[in-house]
Amino acid sequence: MRRAWPAGALLLASAAAGCSDEAPAAPEPRATAGDAPDAAAAEEAAYHDDGPYVLRDVTAEAGLSGFHQVNGSAEKPFIVETVGGGCALFDADGDGDLDAYLTNGGRLGAELASNPSDALYANDGRGRFADASAAAGIDERRWTSGVRAADVDGDGACDLLLTNYGPETFYAGDGRGAFVERAAGLGDEDWSTGAAFLDFDRDGDLDLYLANYVAFDEARMLGEHPVTVYQGIEVMKGPQGLPGAPDHFFVNEGGLRFHEASRELGIVEDLFGFQCIPFDFDGDGWLDVFVANDSVANALWRNREGKRFEDVALRQGLAFSLAGRPQACMGIAVGDFDGDLLVDLFATNFADDYSTVYRGQARGFFLDVTQAVGLGPLTMAELSWGTGFVDLDLDGDLELYEVNGHVYPQVDRFPLGMEYHQRAQLFEYDGVRWREPDGRGGRALAAKRAGRGSATGDVDGDGDLDLLIEDIDGPPRLLRNEGRTGHGLVVELVGAGANREAVGARLVARVGERKALFLVGTAAGFLSSCDRRVTIGLGAAEALDELEVTWPLGASERFTGLRAGTRVRIEERPGAPAGVTITGP
Repeated sequence: MRRAWPAGALLLASAAAGCSDEAPAAPEPRATAGDAPDAAAAEEAAYHDDGPYVLRDVTAEAGLSGFHQVNGSAEKPFIVETVGGGCALFDADGDGDLDAYLTNGGRLGAELASNPSDALYANDGRGRFADASAAAGIDERRWTSGVRAADVDGDGACDLLLTNYGPETFYAGDGRGAFVERAAGLGDEDWSTGAAFLDFDRDGDLDLYLANYVAFDEARMLGEHPVTVYQGIEVMKGPQGLPGAPDHFFVNEGGLRFHEASRELGIVEDLFGFQCIPFDFDGDGWLDVFVANDSVANALWRNREGKRFEDVALRQGLAFSLAGRPQACMGIAVGDFDGDLLVDLFATNFADDYSTVYRGQARGFFLDVTQAVGLGPLTMAELSWGTGFVDLDLDGDLELYEVNGHVYPQVDRFPLGMEYHQRAQLFEYDGVRWREPDGRGGRALAAKRAGRGSATGDVDGDGDLDLLIEDIDGPPRLLRNEGRTGHGLVVELVGAGANREAVGARLVARVGERKALFLVGTAAGFLSSCDRRVTIGLGAAEALDELEVTWPLGASERFTGLRAGTRVRIEERPGAPAGVTITGP
């Protein structure tokens, strides 16, 4: 999030909109609170269920509408009340389907016990959920920002790390749906947001990068009520004008014990961190970490062979926009949208600024191509959070979604051309440019909410990917995918040793001459966790021609004969061929 731009920065932003090899296409008209009724009606009609992508809101019938997220007061006078939280789709009880974890907030100045709890909802296998929080041992009343689901100790059971306004919470899972809080040696008192598990030193277990946001002194802030000005309106202050909080790195000592090693590893900057993702950007075999920062330069921590980190974001092209200025980066999508087997990133940003497409280049460099690929005018008006590259129609091409919602409720009272509650967006890539498809993903995306976190996964077992969205101050949204046209294949990797989720592995899937790259273990959305399995769209093909798996420590294997419509588990066996098991239709 970002406060109002000074006049010079606004001029620079206007100039940045024209920085491209080609002129951006004119955006389609978008109705806002100040538009005429006929324009608003036309905007509403653009969302329909007859297009190629149809996401239908099944929150009530799925049993999730009883959860209500609480995020401070309605006026949002403090920054803590504006961020909201993530959500997770993961298998909590080992039955093979995806359960849902929903984060909750609270009220400043209230007793901890009076805050609402997070919730765990168990899936019956058909996409219907029941609140299983009490049976699972979940009574989490800290103000939760993010949730990272991962098998941290390699025992086959998924664990939960909750990043909070205040100390983190670590829940160890038993694989049957129960969780026990563990200290784990984390002990970070800062307001933590993003979390990324990775084997940074290649010793076989998972270490932790923890992004922190603002150093928020609650007692002082409640007494002073500091404000700033946005578009001529007095609003809450932050993050600019408040101190940033330092990120932390925790080295795994084995099992569920960590020790803090940030300074000795070179991570010493106080930034406004949100989402963080691990991936090997330069192909040297060591996992690096990208951190999306709010209002300041992003960080790209290059892993120097497990001994130290070095921030190379400026050199590699990920620190700033094409105009050379910091943006207010929040959510991150990771994927290879153009099929060149190089990782691309998409970062969501504040209103009056575009969300940024960083196209991967040779030798680990990135280039802001947002205007050239058409997303500049489509993302300028919205304030965006959760996002992801996802193949909704299973045709082999990646789509892109963006969850939107403003941070200042006050904008609704002034003719600024923007609203507090906003629609989510869906984009498709035609090989040259991104655009909004016919129907814009269905009528469910026309709903205006204060959207924040998001996670994708196949919640109803029909083979395609659905979308869970966490909104602040209300129930979540479960959007079931009903527009599938192609065939799909689901691949689950099981790594050797403690890194059972094979974080850091790479998949290259080939159908004919077409190849697609997938990364394992990258946190997606905004402060959220998606299904760790990889869903590969095959289009009309009945099988993959080849799947190449590069395991986290560098060994590669190739597999053929993997048929569409199946779920496959591939288990790493060092020194021997991997085991391949068909786990479901």
